[in-house]
Amino acid sequence: MTEEGRQPAWRLPKLAEWIFLALLVVGFAALFSWLSLERHFAFQSHAFDLGNMDQAAWNTAHGHLLRFTDMEIHGRTLTSRLAIHVEPLLIPLSLLYWIHSGPETLLVLQPIVVALGAIPIYLLARRLLDGSSLALVFPVAFLAHPSLQNAVLDDFHTVTLSASLLAWTVYFLHTRRLLWYGLFALLAAATKEEVSLLIAALGLWLWVRGNRKAAAVSIVTGIGWFLVCEEIIIPHYNFTGQSPYLDRYAYLGHGISGILHGILAHPARLGAVLSSSSRQAYLLFLVHPVGLLSLAGAPVLLLTAPVLAINLLSTDAHMYSGYYQYSAELVPFVVISAAHGVRWLARSGAHFRAFRSGLLPVVTCAFILVASLWDCRQWGFTPFSNGFAVPSSGAHQAIENQILDKIPPNAVVAAADEIEPHVSDRRWVYVLPTIHPRNAPPAQYILLDASVPSSPVTPVDLRGAAVTALHHGYRLADVRDGLMLLKLQPRTRLSNAGYCTCFFDFTRLRPAHMTRLHARWGPLELLGFVIHPSSDSLNRAHPAIGIDTYWKLNGHLSRAPTIEVLFSPEYTGRHPSLSRTWTQSTDSPTTVWLSPTSWDLNRGYDAQFVPFVPPSSTGTKVDVAVRVTGLQSVRGGPAGSLIPGSHKAIRVGTVSVTP
Repeated sequence: MTEEGRQPAWRLPKLAEWIFLALLVVGFAALFSWLSLERHFAFQSHAFDLGNMDQAAWNTAHGHLLRFTDMEIHGRTLTSRLAIHVEPLLIPLSLLYWIHSGPETLLVLQPIVVALGAIPIYLLARRLLDGSSLALVFPVAFLAHPSLQNAVLDDFHTVTLSASLLAWTVYFLHTRRLLWYGLFALLAAATKEEVSLLIAALGLWLWVRGNRKAAAVSIVTGIGWFLVCEEIIIPHYNFTGQSPYLDRYAYLGHGISGILHGILAHPARLGAVLSSSSRQAYLLFLVHPVGLLSLAGAPVLLLTAPVLAINLLSTDAHMYSGYYQYSAELVPFVVISAAHGVRWLARSGAHFRAFRSGLLPVVTCAFILVASLWDCRQWGFTPFSNGFAVPSSGAHQAIENQILDKIPPNAVVAAADEIEPHVSDRRWVYVLPTIHPRNAPPAQYILLDASVPSSPVTPVDLRGAAVTALHHGYRLADVRDGLMLLKLQPRTRLSNAGYCTCFFDFTRLRPAHMTRLHARWGPLELLGFVIHPSSDSLNRAHPAIGIDTYWKLNGHLSRAPTIEVLFSPEYTGRHPSLSRTWTQSTDSPTTVWLSPTSWDLNRGYDAQFVPFVPPSSTGTKVDVAVRVTGLQSVRGGPAGSLIPGSHKAIRVGTVSVTP
C-alpha cells in the first residue's frame, strides 16, 4: 500500500514505458516534419511567418542580426525582426543554417523540439501519480492537442518551441533543480516577449513553495523583460515608435499603460468581451482535449492568465481561435494542470471508502485519453483526424520551381505570399504588392502566381501590381500557367499586352468530381461546382468555405458580366430578412485576369474564388449561391434553387458549421 491507504499504482515495466514514449516522440517528429515539408514544397507555406523567420535566420547566419525586409508599414519596409517581436532564440538557431541553409531547417526543427516536450510532461506526471504508468496518458494528450498540432504545421514560429521549453521549465521547477529551471526559463522567454510573463507567473509558484529569492528573480525579470521589449526594443526598431500589434487592443487604450488603465477603468466593457461566445468557446477548446480535468488543477492553469488575457482581449480573432501559434505556450500548462487535477482527485477520493480501490486515477486518466483522441480525430491534423490530406505537388509546382531557378541568389525580389518563403534566403525580399519601398532598393525580379485565390492580397491587387510593374520598367521574363516572372529593365516600355496564351492555362476546366448544374444567364452557362471542404462541414480545423465554379460561353457577350459567389446564413423561406445578409465576393483569379468577354466559345473555364470564413456570429449553416449580373435572369438549375427576391442568383449548396 502507498501513502493514504491507496493501492499500489498501476505499472508497466519501466523499459516498456520508455519504448512507448520514444515511439510517440519519434513518430510525432517524423510525421509533422514530413507534413511540414510537403506543405512547403506544395507552395502552401506563407511569408508570414515562415518567409520572414527564414530571412531573419538566414541573414543572422550571414552576419546581419535578425534582418528581414518583407513587412511594409506606410510605404517603408521594416529591416529588423525586432521591430515586431523580440525572439533572440533565432540567433543560436541560425547556426543550423551552416548545416543546411533554408526554411526546411526550421520546418524540421520545430516538430522535433515540440515532440521532445512530451518527455518532461511524462516525467512530471509520473511523479504526480506516484510512479504509475498512467502518466503515459499525458504526453499523448500533449502531442494530440489540436492547438499544438496546428501550431507545428502553421509555418514556423519560435514561440511554438516554447511549448516544449516551458514543459521542461515546469518540470525542473517541480523537481527543485533551479539552475536548470533558470536555463530553460531563459530559453522559453527568448522565443517571444510575452512568454516572459509566464515565467513571472511561475515565480508565484516558487513563492508559494517557499523559495522567495528564486521567486523574486522570476517575477522581476519576467515582467521587466516584457516591458523592456514592448517599451524600448520594439519601439527602437519600429519607425512608428510602438509595436504594430498594440492596435489589436486600441479599444482599451494607447500603449501598455493605456491598455492597463482601460482594463481597470471599464470592467463592463472587459466583461462583455470575455463573455462573448467566441471567447468562451476558445476557453472550452483549450481544456476539452484533457476532459476538462485542467479545472481540477486550476491553480496551475491560472498561471496562464497573462497570456490568456493577451489572446482573449485581442480584436484579432485568430488569437482566440485555438489555432495558429498563439496557444502553443498554453498547451503544456493545460496538460500539466490536468495531471495535477488527477492527483488532487485521487487524494481527495482516498478519504472516501468507495474510492480507495485506486480506480479513480485509472478512470480519470482513461477519460483524458478518450477526450484527447476524440478531439484529435475531430480537430487534429494526423492521419487519424477527419479531413486529413497530404499536400501534393504537381505540374504547376514543377513549373514554379523551374522559374525560381531563373532568379539570381543575390537579386532583390518581390514575390507573392505563398512564393516568398522559397526566395527568402537573401538580403532583400518583399511581399507583393510591395515592389519598391521608399527606404529600400526596387525589386529586380517580381514573381507571382495568378492562379492562387489567396488573401489578404486579392486577385485584383495582384493584377494591379503586375500591370503597374509592366508600365514602369519591368518586362516579362517567363509566363506559364498563371505564373509570371518580371525582370526590371528600366529602359523597357512594355504594356501588359505581352501575355502569351499559356499564361491562362490555369483558367481551363480540368476534370473534377463536380456537382453538375446547368444554369444559364443568357449565353453564359454554369456547368457545375465543387464546394470545399468536401465534407460540407466547417469547424475550427477547416474554417473557410471555398468554391470552384465551372463555366462555358455559348454565344457572344456584348458587355462584361460580373460573376459573384454569395454566402449567407441558411434561408428557409420563413425569414425573408436573411436574404439581405448575403456576403458577396468577386475575387476569382480567372475573371480578374481574363474577362468573360475574352473567353473562347464552347470552352470550359474554371473560376475559383477566395475562401470565405464565416463570422463567429454565424448560425449552424451557411448557404452558398452564385449570381451573375449584367446579363439576363437565370434559367435552369434544380428545383428550389432560386433565391426569393433575386432573379440573378441560385443557391448551389449549404455548409454546416460546427463549434
